[in-house]
Amino acid sequence: MKEHRYRLDLNVFNTMLFRCFFGLGVPMAAIGGAIFLYRYGSPFHCMFYRVTGLYCPGCGAGRALYALVHGEILRALGYNLMFCTVLPFIAYYFLKRYIQIVFHRDLLPLPAITLGMYHKVMFVILAYWVLRNISCYPLSLLAPV
Repeated sequence: MKEHRYRLDLNVFNTMLFRCFFGLGVPMAAIGGAIFLYRYGSPFHCMFYRVTGLYCPGCGAGRALYALVHGEILRALGYNLMFCTVLPFIAYYFLKRYIQIVFHRDLLPLPAITLGMYHKVMFVILAYWVLRNISCYPLSLLAPV
C-alpha cells in the first residue's frame, strides 16, 4: 500500500491570490481587533496571576493596549511599562514582515539580532518579572495599577 505524505507547499505563499488575501485580511483583522478592544476591553486574563498571585512580564498588557487605543498613554505606562516601551519595535517588525510578504520587497531596515542581544533581552525580561513583584516603593511602580 502506498503511503501518502502530506507536506506544505511553500509556493502557495508566493501566489498573487495569497498575497492579496493576506494584504487585505491582516489590516482588516487589526482594525477589527482595535475596534473590539476599544469597545469591550481585553477579554484575556492572566492565568499565571490567578494561580500564583504574582505578576508575569505580560500582566497589564491588555489593559495597557485598551488605554493606548483610547489615547491614554500615561495610564498605559502604569499598567505595563515594558510592554508600552517594546510595542513600537514589535509593530515595526510586523510592518516589515507584512511588506515583505505582500510586496516581495525589503524596504525597512532591521539590524541583525545576535545571540548576545537575545540573551540581553531575556535578562531584561526576567529582571522586569522579578522586580515588578517586589513590593517596596520604587519597584512597586512596575506592578500593574
